[in-house]
Amino acid sequence: MAEGIVTFVLEKLSDAVVKEVLQIQGVGEQVKTLSCELSRIKSFLKDADMMQTLNERQKNWVNEVRDVTYDIEDVIDNAHFLKAPENPSKELPRGCSQIVSAAKRMWSKRKRLPALHNLAGEMNEILARIQDIIQSREKYEITFSGEGSGERLKLPVRPPIVPDIDDPCVVGFDLDRDNIVQQLLDTSTKRRAIISIVGPGGLGKTTLARKVYNSNDVKRQFDVHIWVAISQEFNLMDILRKIIEQVQPLLPNDLERGEQHLLRKLYETLNGKKYLLVLDDIWTSDLWTQIGGVLPDEIGSGVIITTRIQNIVGDAEPYKLPYLTEKQSLELLLKKALPNRNLSREYPDDLYELGEQFVKKCGGLPLALVVLGGLLSKRPDNYAAWSKMLQTINWRTDGRECTQIIATSYNDLSFVLKSCFMYLAVFPEDYEIDATELFQLWVAERLIPTEESITLEDTAEIFLEDLVQRSLVQVSRRSHVGSITSCRIHDLLREVAIQKAKEDNFVTICSKPPDNWMSVTKARRVAVHYSGCDELMKHANPNLRSLLCFERPLPNCSQQRLLKVLGDMHKYPSDNPINFECFHGLTHLRYCKLAGRGLINTTFFESFISGLKFVETLDFGYLRGIGELPEYIWNVKTLRHVKLPWGTLGPSSSADLRTLQTLSGVKSRESWNAQLPKLPNLRSLGIEVESSFSWDLFAKLLDTLKHLTSLHLNGYQVPLEIVNMQRFPFYQHLQSLFLCDLSPSVENKLSLQVGMFPIHITELTLGYLQFNVDPLSVLEKLCNLRRLWLWKQENQKMSCSAGGFKQLHELEFMMLGNLEEWEIKAGAMPILKEVTLRSCDKLGVPLGIQYLSNLKELNVERCRKLKVHADEIRDICKHVPYKLIV
Repeated sequence: MAEGIVTFVLEKLSDAVVKEVLQIQGVGEQVKTLSCELSRIKSFLKDADMMQTLNERQKNWVNEVRDVTYDIEDVIDNAHFLKAPENPSKELPRGCSQIVSAAKRMWSKRKRLPALHNLAGEMNEILARIQDIIQSREKYEITFSGEGSGERLKLPVRPPIVPDIDDPCVVGFDLDRDNIVQQLLDTSTKRRAIISIVGPGGLGKTTLARKVYNSNDVKRQFDVHIWVAISQEFNLMDILRKIIEQVQPLLPNDLERGEQHLLRKLYETLNGKKYLLVLDDIWTSDLWTQIGGVLPDEIGSGVIITTRIQNIVGDAEPYKLPYLTEKQSLELLLKKALPNRNLSREYPDDLYELGEQFVKKCGGLPLALVVLGGLLSKRPDNYAAWSKMLQTINWRTDGRECTQIIATSYNDLSFVLKSCFMYLAVFPEDYEIDATELFQLWVAERLIPTEESITLEDTAEIFLEDLVQRSLVQVSRRSHVGSITSCRIHDLLREVAIQKAKEDNFVTICSKPPDNWMSVTKARRVAVHYSGCDELMKHANPNLRSLLCFERPLPNCSQQRLLKVLGDMHKYPSDNPINFECFHGLTHLRYCKLAGRGLINTTFFESFISGLKFVETLDFGYLRGIGELPEYIWNVKTLRHVKLPWGTLGPSSSADLRTLQTLSGVKSRESWNAQLPKLPNLRSLGIEVESSFSWDLFAKLLDTLKHLTSLHLNGYQVPLEIVNMQRFPFYQHLQSLFLCDLSPSVENKLSLQVGMFPIHITELTLGYLQFNVDPLSVLEKLCNLRRLWLWKQENQKMSCSAGGFKQLHELEFMMLGNLEEWEIKAGAMPILKEVTLRSCDKLGVPLGIQYLSNLKELNVERCRKLKVHADEIRDICKHVPYKLIV
């Protein structure tokens, strides 16, 4: 792991700006010597990284290298604050200006002399420490002999991905699923069904519960379906909120009224409904005592609990999940280890025999088998490679086989992937991790190496796919083009990530106030999972680099002036305004995510923004009351992603943002009528075009965006030339398009043609746009379209033809107030999985809906006519789970 830190610092020392700063401070020669010594040390660290295990002497030596490298980074960053001011006197005669500037520089240098002297002393001390480290390796004969699998820094090959499919690496559970479904649907009982799935970690309790939850029979039986993941350090208010919000929205003051109010609201929300509630991974009976006592005891309702503790629910008969048989284990292992082989063909006999030996050592535990299979998938599929792996793993027989396999898989990672895996420890247990957010954090933390002809974010995505292929990360959701949108980490894997991160002083996790504040004093990265950040920051390292808070309130960070990552990671926006005085002076921030109802003081906000010299990601999507960012920020050359609340003024006309990839929530400026901002590498744009802005000029802006893959456009009187994407250079790249006319005219109908939209587009939303034809008759020819959302259209009749919408998975109609008839011909939408109809009051039962044989969900909300015909729909669509919300 230390190799990654040394590599990063060496790159930093070679940076032209850093060199200039350090040269000015008079430590240029020390820096040259430092770089040479670190390069020598790095070669030993590369060997150490490739070893499976290290002895105590080796560990201590590597830790010393890591600590001194961290100190070098601190010295470099502190040197930035000693750089002389660069603002010459203005509006003075030339001679006077030079005299005044020279005087200011002399005075500034005089004030900085003590600090400069200290900097030189620190550099000399570090050089002395490095010499001691080098000599100690020779003195104590500390050697390293790498045992890796070739070049460890090679970019992993992106595995083939297929969107929207069930996990093919699931074996068994069919009989268990049927047994539990039968218990849930048993009509002879006069009470709700309570089923507790019990087993050790990694046995597949959550997988089984998910198969039951997604069963068509189960979906049809219940009015309401709720899934909540529980962690060891649970928050009752948070759990109650998650349960209620999956049925109906909470009112603004519900959370302020406390636990007892939410418990009453939970009862009122579920009372009279047949509900299915899954509480995944309960660790204590206290939670069930509090929640179970207020759940309505409705006949036909059901509760599924997964737990490692047998008698956690007193009134539930435990369902003990069995281990996999050897036959099932072998099938699972080979599926994971050889994913590209045709399963209908027999596996080679020699691999089959080795597989049987592996299986006997895994004890029928699915998690151990998939992690081992992921490890084998990275090896050649031949006898020699598999036999070597069988001998390499230090097999245990004390019930900790899974832990040893996970440790072996971790040791097989390159130092870059080890860092990425350890970083997942910052997220709370059972937390659903947004992939885009994760990539931005990895980049800001400098965990991702630079590769030619590929962005850092694309490299990060490849690394995440590699961790998924190794079964070290679980995919929660994929987009319609197959990319990961969110993921999770199993709690056993998370425990390994936390352990390794602790050993390497990589990150400190605070799920409660520490018993020993020393752990925080030395931490460079801190993730806080409880609402006690203020007290924690009093003890924090002044050189803290990363702070992620998953509970509020956010602390005062103004003393941590080297902070580079600051994140309000709470899943819900704060109802309180933000005091930016608490973040004053955070010049080095690269990643900043903040959310709140507004600003306490706009002056502090402007001062904070104007001080960000190296920022890459600004996520203010839930920060209300901004209006406009200071113009300075649009000239920061490092900006990569900017997410703002809708209605915030966009970049200034003079902005030249060549590194910007994401710009969301902005509206056009009047000044754009004279000059357009430069955004040549933008990939995702979310914009509101003001009525005073020329559509011709907006078209010219779109003409400069050659790499755009996602466009969200809200506009006024949107013209045909803007709807026609064919004229723009990003036509072949666009995958997601959202078009909404904020001032529609029924009389001004657009001529819709299939050539307007890219043939590769997968997601399309059209709102308030009026067309002269049935939009479905045109859009059904988009052969790659997977999600379609139409809202506020005026058509009275729409039809889907046979063979149309070949790849469509999701279809939603919203506020189609005039729609009376929707006809579906046999052969239309052959793989459609989900239909949602909202506020379509005149719509009757869709004709031909019975032809949608692969439909998994039919959701009807606030549709008056369909409400009357609910029984008819249920009768026609017996194969489809049907949810009606009045």
